[in-house]
Amino acid sequence: MHIADPIGNVQLMQKINRLKVLNLVRERGPAARPEIARVTGLSTSSVTNIVGFLLEKGLLVETGPLAKRDVGRKATLLRYNPAACSVVCVDIGSNGVRVALTDLAGTARVSKEIRLDHPLMDQEMLDLVRREAGRLVAEGRGGRKDGIAGIGVAISGLVLDENRLVVSSSMHWKGLPLKELFEADFGIPVFVQNNSLTKAHWRLHQGLAPDERHVVFVDLAMGVGLIDFIDRRINDGVIGELGHTTVQKDGPACFCGNRGCLEMVCSVEAVLRQCREALEAGGCPGLAALRAEREEPGELTYADVREAARRGDADVRGILRQCGEYLGIGLANVINLFNPQRIVVNGDLLLTEDSIYETAVAEARARAIGAFASAVRFEKADIGPDAAIQGIALFLADRIFELSAFSF
Repeated sequence: MHIADPIGNVQLMQKINRLKVLNLVRERGPAARPEIARVTGLSTSSVTNIVGFLLEKGLLVETGPLAKRDVGRKATLLRYNPAACSVVCVDIGSNGVRVALTDLAGTARVSKEIRLDHPLMDQEMLDLVRREAGRLVAEGRGGRKDGIAGIGVAISGLVLDENRLVVSSSMHWKGLPLKELFEADFGIPVFVQNNSLTKAHWRLHQGLAPDERHVVFVDLAMGVGLIDFIDRRINDGVIGELGHTTVQKDGPACFCGNRGCLEMVCSVEAVLRQCREALEAGGCPGLAALRAEREEPGELTYADVREAARRGDADVRGILRQCGEYLGIGLANVINLFNPQRIVVNGDLLLTEDSIYETAVAEARARAIGAFASAVRFEKADIGPDAAIQGIALFLADRIFELSAFSF
């Protein structure tokens, strides 16, 4: 008969209870010791010991007395202190890499963006991230071995096998073991996640209406990702590859092996591809005139397309309208499958005068089941690079304060 190790059991329960207290204050905001004991079910003496430990580690700080009208000693409020730890956040895209040394809330001490003229091969990208993240790790450590609590890496693509393998059509990666490679390099816990999910983390922390228990976040940056939230928690049962659902039977071939994927007809790259093809065929006269105004027109950019649409180029507006219609088909499928209370749509693709977003919303409402379509609320988001980094830090904090990773 196996006899459990009593010391191991005590240490496990100690870790569980510390996390219970810390995460309560993280998620609910400032709380006093009596409230913590009441909500967690822990004894007053246990809460006192745990709070003392967390205060010593800097993860909690005292903020002053609890305001109340009763006569007598007022309880002291405790709040979560994200500045207790430093983390390194890495946001990898086909056109650039952003790295930052932040606290657990994403407030940056140092940040750097490296723009790329063309997507890098996997080894080139790995070398770039190693170099730039390594500099921040060294700065954060400041000569100490324990100066960095973790590294968070956000990437456009599928993150499989418990955050170990990355499959990315936009990066042309098939099964790259980022977590293992970077942990071997830095000797620090590394957590890899889809960048749509980390941006959704940021949006979730901005707050939702009290009645919104079911929210879907759709991200149009570098593909089309979907994150499903139930009761302000991520629904891990939904893989979220909305961009690889078929919306055009005989559409363009996708890196995933399918044809007519949503992201092949509804993305910045898709719009640019269609505009280039139209220019070569003598179409898009406004866009052609816009580029002719420049001595060196360079590569066609989405800013060019937006400006041509603003000036009234009918061909460009038609391309953008079709893009919005395909997005609307995708959103109608989301409504019919999930029946969410809110759909948040994010991405540079939406930043056009001839709004892709408005076309998509109208198309989605027209195609989805009527009762569902009339009830859903839509929101257009514009999550910039700073907010994206904050989302990585918030995701990283959640991972660090899970039972399997918590080391304080």
